[in-house]
Amino acid sequence: MSRNFIEMTKENFPHLTKGLKKVGDYLLSDPMIFAIHPAKKVGETIGVSETMIIRFCTSIGYSGFSELQKDVRNHLLDLKQESTNEHILENEPASNNYIESLKNDISNLSSASSQVDFENMDKIVESIINSEKVIVVGYYHSFTFAHWFYFNLTYTLGNASLYRPETDAGLLDLLPKNSCIIVFSFYRYALDTIRLAEEAKSKGIKVITITDSRVAPVSEFADIVLPINMAHSSLFSKGPVTLSIINSILNEIIHRVEKRGKIHTTYKYFIKDGEE
Repeated sequence: MSRNFIEMTKENFPHLTKGLKKVGDYLLSDPMIFAIHPAKKVGETIGVSETMIIRFCTSIGYSGFSELQKDVRNHLLDLKQESTNEHILENEPASNNYIESLKNDISNLSSASSQVDFENMDKIVESIINSEKVIVVGYYHSFTFAHWFYFNLTYTLGNASLYRPETDAGLLDLLPKNSCIIVFSFYRYALDTIRLAEEAKSKGIKVITITDSRVAPVSEFADIVLPINMAHSSLFSKGPVTLSIINSILNEIIHRVEKRGKIHTTYKYFIKDGEE
């Protein structure tokens, strides 16, 4: 089976220049732009030259923009044919704003599931399970995601802490050697979060970031990056998708630690409600 543009972009992404990474991130976030516009218009939309768009295509293995565009169109056509979203809640009145909001979330989740980096999700799961201490960080609106992840993780493994800047200065110096820090960083990116990731990286602590772009500032200091690509989406749109991906990571952690007999005692009482 031949590879598509998603696989080819992800495979070559680490080796691209900063400008080409910007193009690649946009392609993964909003492939429709590449499907319907010529290279010049794509470049204008992204804020790069037409030459850079073409150079990106050849850098990841295509002969030129036309070949990439054909691949993108075929991929989007396949997704449309396979999608069943249009049948969900189809009997509800179209004018119902609640239903429309639910439909948008379902559509966003479906799109994200085709783009999420499962290999890096697997690395995150194993890194967390094998860490003696896990620090979870998120400021401003990213705090919501960080708190949810920390709250459930601490009852599952018992070794997670939520970073509090007002009380945790110098905490990185006290961490056991086998520790990791998980950074949630969404636009607009908090500068303190980026600085903390940079400090952790300099101290040899594994840095995992869950963010909205492969070229987000925090990615420079991360060992593992899990981008949640949703171009031009508001926080309301990103929220359900981000929480769903977080929950899938938590579920996989629970599954693996139960299998290995490492589940924390508090898990039974706080997570497994209604089960004996």
